[in-house]
Amino acid sequence: MWQLLPRDMREAIFQGLASCHIVGFQTQVDLLNFLQGCLLFLPGAQVDFARQTVTYQGNTTLVRCYPLSIDVEEVRRIAASSRAQDYYQRLSPLCREHTIVRVDRAEPSKNIVRGFRSYGLLLERHPELRGKVVFLAFLVSSRTHIRQYERYMDEVRQMIEQVNATYGTEGWKPILLFEENNYTQAVAGLRLYDALLVNPVSDGMSLVAKEGPVVNDKAGVVVLSETSGAYEQLKEGAIGVAPADVEGTAHALYQVLTLPMEERQRRATLLRQAVEQYDQHRWLAHQWSDILPLL
Repeated sequence: MWQLLPRDMREAIFQGLASCHIVGFQTQVDLLNFLQGCLLFLPGAQVDFARQTVTYQGNTTLVRCYPLSIDVEEVRRIAASSRAQDYYQRLSPLCREHTIVRVDRAEPSKNIVRGFRSYGLLLERHPELRGKVVFLAFLVSSRTHIRQYERYMDEVRQMIEQVNATYGTEGWKPILLFEENNYTQAVAGLRLYDALLVNPVSDGMSLVAKEGPVVNDKAGVVVLSETSGAYEQLKEGAIGVAPADVEGTAHALYQVLTLPMEERQRRATLLRQAVEQYDQHRWLAHQWSDILPLL
């Protein structure tokens, strides 16, 4: 993709980054892409993939991976608050035998329409789930002053209406939409999922994939896009999907909903431990340990 930029612009970006003492990325993939880019687009640069350094015009840059994390204690504090408990009591009666949840800003990169299309395909392929599953969607309208974003939210609403009209009954709506900026309500919803769908086209981290496992009460499993930054850390517990693969995402949702409880608990534990072991405090300490020798 760098070749799409004018040569002068491209070289200025790499020269600027190569003048730093440390450059941090969210994922190992991004880190390696940067090293490869320096090799290709920065004449005279010495790139050491083993030590993860770039030496250019007398300066050596450390290239490191610092995946953003969450404040686990704070998210759990919010989940345990009286306000969140009130929301939990209101949301719990809406759940069915199986509950799918997503929490997102409503923007194209989040891939929400495909997620609902996959859910519709799940209901088409597995009619035995109809009436037994519900999808709780907590969405926040984003950048509504931009026409493309406004249109995308319209597409999301239309897809919800289509799935509900096609598969719903008088006593059951397959998708329930909560369209408001209400983080406390969303955290309460995260306690309830059997499957948490996080399927962005591309995302630096997708922190909701880390928030869910530390508050969920149901041994829930994350269905996670392989192009999400969080996937590198959570792939041992999550079910990975390609973001454009509607059929594959439908299959992943079905896989989670039909997993034996022992396997669900194993995956949920792996997800929770991955987040707890590299929380926001560890993330900051990791960076500080690299900065201190340079002071």
